[in-house]
Amino acid sequence: MIISKPQPSTLISFALFLAITTWVTVLNVRIILKISQVPWYNYALVAVLVPIGLFVFYKIFIRYKILKMGDNQIQIDYPVLRKSNKYPLAQIIKWTENIVKTGKNSVYKELRILFADGQSLSVGHREHTEYLRMVQYLSQKIPKKKSA
Repeated sequence: MIISKPQPSTLISFALFLAITTWVTVLNVRIILKISQVPWYNYALVAVLVPIGLFVFYKIFIRYKILKMGDNQIQIDYPVLRKSNKYPLAQIIKWTENIVKTGKNSVYKELRILFADGQSLSVGHREHTEYLRMVQYLSQKIPKKKSA
């Protein structure tokens, strides 16, 4: 059984980003509430940081997913939402591994799986553990469904 979770370093970096965003937003809201003539950039900072912070919080922490591959199925667990999806390998329409060269020596890899019910799953190489084992598993079990 292959169990893949987001990398701890990814979660820590986003948590640090959210902490800084929250701190700057709270400071600006306090300034807006205390001072009668507030500079425009305080409103702009709040207007920009709140949606970005909420989006990151939702995508990284609310949509936190644990992937389990084995026994000819893929299980996607969302512990925060208390939701779980199981897909037999027969329900996979296609899967691809996108490789993008991001510098002279660095490469970004992403595994994308499309299921029969229209749902898709994207897993980044640097964001999730056990990425290589997941690609190997799909290559062994359903190599014909790999698209170029």
